[in-house]
Amino acid sequence: PPKPSSQVYWERYVLEISDGLEDLGGVKWDLALCLLLSWIIVVACLVKGIKTSGKVVYFAATFPYVILITLMITGLCQPGAINGVLYFITPSFDRLLDIKVWQAAAGQMFFSLSLSMGGLIMYSSYNKFSNNVFRDAMVVSVLDTFTSIISGMVIFSVLGAMAHDLGNVDVKDVAQGGPGLAFVAYP
Repeated sequence: PPKPSSQVYWERYVLEISDGLEDLGGVKWDLALCLLLSWIIVVACLVKGIKTSGKVVYFAATFPYVILITLMITGLCQPGAINGVLYFITPSFDRLLDIKVWQAAAGQMFFSLSLSMGGLIMYSSYNKFSNNVFRDAMVVSVLDTFTSIISGMVIFSVLGAMAHDLGNVDVKDVAQGGPGLAFVAYP
């Protein structure tokens, strides 16, 4: 099946994926500089301490939701988006017995909630002793689930629109899964 232009751009120009290990390619300086900038920001936050970065969290925690909801509304207004959303919400009950599905779900849960990473323990060390941990755990779990559903709506509405633009191709044939899916769907 034909590849969407965003996937071709992601694979050929951003990542510069080569044909094999014989052709490794050079350093992508724009990506290397972005990585350096990210590490400079991380070091600055670590030097200043966690308590001083608390004010940044108000913006950093809410702004992604504004962007995500904007992308969802934009994606749902595209022709063919409903096919992608239906593909996203239609259950495949026959796959419930597949152990790989449960393994992927558990991995996603550990990744999205940052379980066993140490960050939650570090943040919790700043809580008061009488803090309601159960409430916090429930709020984080509900917000994580909400974020995952909204993100899925955004990605699959865009994939449905891309399938429509490619000539009514099936949604599952539009883009391959994996970590690059968001970079193909979001642009």
